[in-house]
Amino acid sequence: MDAAVLAERGIPLLTLRGQRQVLQNLTPAAEHSWLLLMACARRLRAAIQDVVAGEWDRNKYPGIMLRGRILGIIGCGRIGQWMSRYATAFGMRCLGCDPFVDPWPENIEKCDLASLLAGADFITLHVPLEEGTQQLLKAKEFQMIRPGAIFVNTSRGAVIDESALLTALLEGRIAAAGLDVLAAEPDVKDDPLIEYAKTHDNLLITPHIGGFSPDAVRHVLSFSCQRIAEFFRL
Repeated sequence: MDAAVLAERGIPLLTLRGQRQVLQNLTPAAEHSWLLLMACARRLRAAIQDVVAGEWDRNKYPGIMLRGRILGIIGCGRIGQWMSRYATAFGMRCLGCDPFVDPWPENIEKCDLASLLAGADFITLHVPLEEGTQQLLKAKEFQMIRPGAIFVNTSRGAVIDESALLTALLEGRIAAAGLDVLAAEPDVKDDPLIEYAKTHDNLLITPHIGGFSPDAVRHVLSFSCQRIAEFFRL
């Protein structure tokens, strides 16, 4: 049953849209984004696999120090702003691109997309999937990215050209990528990025689990129940 049908029947629809007091405290998606960023920076997947296989060679896995690096945040809403807080805590500088955020977060330097792509050591993507964001990053944009950057996408697979991302990985322009989303999900068995990840440890893919947290669900359910109770008390 969609919103239009509910409206026709005079049934109120209470959603989380605009409920900043609860949404601002939902952090699992941002936390997972930060996890992917750090795992890429420290080559965590490869290091774990080596130890499980009986290897113990620290020289194979030099890590990237986050302090002093630049995080580029595409989409500076709720999740993007949490990412900027994490980055600030790690001593990083933040660049941000978002035409809709107002007021602008104080700890993010506002810039255009081209400047962000060229200037950031890490790029993280947090935009909704809508008509204006379909394939927001295409081959042209991936060519702008600073060589050796790390890329994280936990929004939706279709906001990027995934073939362009794969090309950037194959060419070495992107050192590593962490993805929680794919355009073809959940039918990803023959996905080219999955095939790449089978033989390359610099691509981490998780099954859209960023926002999946029982803690967050309990928080939302409690808030929703309070709203329903308040509605019927009117």
